[in-house]
Amino acid sequence: MTFNRLHHSVLCTAIFLLPLLLIVQSANAQIVDTMRISEMVSGVNVLPFVPKTIISSITITGNKKTKDMVILRELTFAEGDTLPTSTLAQEFDQSKTNVLKTSLFNYVTITATEIESGFAAVTVNVEERWYLWPSFSITPHNGNLNQWLRDPDIHKVDVCFGLKKYNFRGRRELLFFNFRRGFNNISQIGYSNIAIDKKYRHLLATSLTLKTQKDVLVRTTDGEGEYIQFGQNAFKEVKPDLIYQFRQNINTSHYFNISYDDVSICDSLVLLNPDFLGDGKTHIRNITTAYRFRIDNRSSSYYPLTGSYYEVAFKRIGYLSDSPVVLGAEADVRHYFKFADRIYFAAQAYVATYTNNTPFYLRPNLGSKPNIFEGYEHNLIYGDALSYIKTSYKFEIIPTHIVHFERINIPKFNKIHFAAYLNVFANCAYVEDHGDTDSLRNPYNNTFLGAIGLGLDIVTYYDKVFSIFVTRNVQNNHYLGVGFRSFF
Repeated sequence: MTFNRLHHSVLCTAIFLLPLLLIVQSANAQIVDTMRISEMVSGVNVLPFVPKTIISSITITGNKKTKDMVILRELTFAEGDTLPTSTLAQEFDQSKTNVLKTSLFNYVTITATEIESGFAAVTVNVEERWYLWPSFSITPHNGNLNQWLRDPDIHKVDVCFGLKKYNFRGRRELLFFNFRRGFNNISQIGYSNIAIDKKYRHLLATSLTLKTQKDVLVRTTDGEGEYIQFGQNAFKEVKPDLIYQFRQNINTSHYFNISYDDVSICDSLVLLNPDFLGDGKTHIRNITTAYRFRIDNRSSSYYPLTGSYYEVAFKRIGYLSDSPVVLGAEADVRHYFKFADRIYFAAQAYVATYTNNTPFYLRPNLGSKPNIFEGYEHNLIYGDALSYIKTSYKFEIIPTHIVHFERINIPKFNKIHFAAYLNVFANCAYVEDHGDTDSLRNPYNNTFLGAIGLGLDIVTYYDKVFSIFVTRNVQNNHYLGVGFRSFF
């Protein structure tokens, strides 16, 4: 496996940022242990001064479908715990964040009532979301809307429809059916977050994907994809997948993945790109095993402002006689913190590297999900390894505001929240390609990539983010882009 100097630098940066995950911001921590609970948690009346508080009971309200254990698993405390009174507000706030990150609820409140000196009864009130969602959308084939807007092509569009049942059986499980027709013909069924123990620490997820394509990305030239339309299904794939998750604690998880991949392509595609499956093959079958370790201390799963995120992954593709043995590794480190009043800063360092014999269709790239790179939204850059660093200042223009619609009698939809942030960001990246031919065709490979930009984010409920931004890169190209997600 080959790393160049830049990949070493980015990986070192990621390792350097890792200790930030363990930093507990202790500003304003000089609080006397004998503080009243009422000074820490609003709505709580305490007569005597107590250094510690015993959680005598925890009551869950508002959960018509969700099992109590799903919510209790996210709390940083349990019945019978003895906590320093001075830390109650922090414990409640972190527990609220954890419950919201399950994406099962729109709003969560945690309150405490003193029943006698040193004993508190805790109430967790939740407002559940709507869990059954039919889905319909028209999307670009690779998820990059800005790339498609630059060169609109009806042949590069997918019509997507399906059904998702969130919080299936009230256990946070997800059952889904997805169908895409157009550039990609994909049928997928999946079932995830299946707890196999009462404490929700051991989870399973499984899926089956069937995919065919008549229009296929054959190669890239000058940072853009070359697509060929064949008269038959040029690409066919069958992929069952199984994931086991061990949730070590609320924010730390281990994932073990095994999947089988059966891929076949037409002879014409092999003539155009012998490396598509590797060594001029038209059919390969491989088994992939992967391990992923994740620590997620972010304040939000979809638009974090504070906290940290760390993930490393190792992958091996092969095991069968007709499959090439491919090794891969990835590292992703992110840190978010409040820089000043209503000003936030975020940074991300990411590295992905694979062995040189990786088939074209499995190579990492910039330009399609999940690595859409601001400043190069219109490009598609494949390589054997890629690394990038993203930084962003976020200015809170409109703080989180809640709007009530009294005429709507459905509780799940009669109250929404929204906020607005101005972004100033700077990114840099490097995509390494060991193939001389590909390097000659693609000047964006093996060279420094960088961009600066300005954007506006509108954040609202049901984890929705709308972004509009302008960028300029080091190649002196200007872009105006839109998106429906946070940058990172």
